[in-house]
Amino acid sequence: MKFLIFPAVPSDELALIKAGAGQCEVVNAASLSEAEAHIADADGFYGALTPELFAQTGRLRWVQAPVAGVEHYVFPDLAESDVVFTNMAGIYSDVIADHALTYLLMFARGFHVYRTDQAQRVWDKNAPVRHLADCTVAVVGLGGIGVATAKRTKALETHVLGVEVRPIEKPEGVDELAGIEDLDDVLQRADFVILCVPHTPETVNLITSRELNLMKPSAYLINICRGVVVNLDDLTEALQAGRIAGAGLDVFAIEPLPESHPLWAMENVIITPHVAARGPHIRERHIRVVADNLARFAAGRPLHNVTDKRRWFLAH
Repeated sequence: MKFLIFPAVPSDELALIKAGAGQCEVVNAASLSEAEAHIADADGFYGALTPELFAQTGRLRWVQAPVAGVEHYVFPDLAESDVVFTNMAGIYSDVIADHALTYLLMFARGFHVYRTDQAQRVWDKNAPVRHLADCTVAVVGLGGIGVATAKRTKALETHVLGVEVRPIEKPEGVDELAGIEDLDDVLQRADFVILCVPHTPETVNLITSRELNLMKPSAYLINICRGVVVNLDDLTEALQAGRIAGAGLDVFAIEPLPESHPLWAMENVIITPHVAARGPHIRERHIRVVADNLARFAAGRPLHNVTDKRRWFLAH
């Protein structure tokens, strides 16, 4: 049995991966030519598998993606194959939820106004504030990130509405559970809407002018999932027109966000440069997922984070 890694990982990470591999040969390919020399008889693969490499496979049974969002790692031939595909779901949940909570608290306590005042050396105590115990928070998407976000917002005594496309039991931290078909009603009720859905063919442009017009003029939109979930032009127009109160945005349909984009100049928009998933332990978690799944693969046990290759999220 052979497990191919490409691009190569550092030696300390390679040692962790090999630790539970048993009799499985682990090849850490430092170049494309080395990867091509081993791909034909590789049983498993970790890294950036291209259509060209996949065409050279002979007995490949499993691919471990290096990310949670797999839209850039699944191509038609792979999607139509019997190869099992796993991702990195779960390793970012806490840090991304923390990022979402930061947006919520900044808006609730008027920090979006005070940061402007500070830059202008203005002493003004009149920024609008919200009492969180009076607020309803909609968490759209209840995977690992959504559930972690719901728990955190519930700890602030908010009323949490959870929206999920799959039939699930109501998670901890969620007061009311709704299906995606009830999104319109949820948007009308929420004071904060936090988007936690994966990028799938169904979630592209989930939020457009239509959905933004359903939100309260006093409501805030927070997007820490994927930029393409929100129509950027529609959101910009809604903010310019005052149809919603503001937005906390870590991701955008266009990245980097152009310097000339009007969102940069809006006081009621908090922008971070796609960094919600950053954390001091993320790389270690990456490697532990690979190592654990390789140990399972070598022992013939079920893998973690098996992903639906056509719908781009975890298969349940």
